Amino acid sequence: MPELPEVEFCRRALDRWTRGRRVVALEVPDARVVRDSRTDRPSHGSPAAVERLADIVASPSLGLARHGKRLLWTFERGALLLHLGMTGRWTRGASAFPKVVLGLEGGDRLTFHDPRLLGGIVPFRDPAEGTRALLDGLGPDALAAPLPRLVGKRAVKLALMDQAVVAGLGNVQAMEALWRAGLHPLRAAGSLTGAEHARLDTAVREQLEATLAMLGEGDEITYVEEPGAPNPFPLYQREGEPCPRCAAPIATFRQAGRGTWYCPRCQPGAPG
Repeated sequence: MPELPEVEFCRRALDRWTRGRRVVALEVPDARVVRDSRTDRPSHGSPAAVERLADIVASPSLGLARHGKRLLWTFERGALLLHLGMTGRWTRGASAFPKVVLGLEGGDRLTFHDPRLLGGIVPFRDPAEGTRALLDGLGPDALAAPLPRLVGKRAVKLALMDQAVVAGLGNVQAMEALWRAGLHPLRAAGSLTGAEHARLDTAVREQLEATLAMLGEGDEITYVEEPGAPNPFPLYQREGEPCPRCAAPIATFRQAGRGTWYCPRCQPGAPG
């Protein structure tokens, strides 16, 4: 599932592909992804939203912004809220699951690809309304802002994954950042000392920046969860392998329905 680094990769790619070029053609092979509001329900596709999309992309692009896992693409006549969901991505060229295709000056075709239809595009006539939708319900961006103080008894990993607390972290990034910080995923969020919070704040940004560096600046991206995809992460899906830091076997457990990998030696205990 795309997390902040994958969405930032998408933002950079779209900006690179479209800078100084206009959209001159639009195809919508599957209108279910063009919606009146942000939702994961394909049944909410809207013919009126498709009309707004066509009018907006016919005007000059003004650039892309990201907050957490959401993107906002602003044009002179409006803005598009882009949500990748679990399997969405933008590609340059053909796709097995095309949902929306933009033709650019010079012949390039940009395709929104989404097999599971959990991503989507929301066109706004008013760019300010798009900006509100970009930020709605989200905490500070995990890459751009300091980590807010974590409170309460819930596990620190779950607190990091709460988009209303901090925007952009999912299962993999939260888990790997906790390993970098030497904190057990089951630690109560509110139990972190000031020094531990500062360590985690640094670890979150280092983890995001390291993932962005691994993704690079190419045109194509493969999500780590996809069959056969390379796994560049030190802990994710590496149960029993040696920890890169201390060589202890990596362990795993289920947490809120998701796999959590950690190092029992580097991340000791789970005090409340």
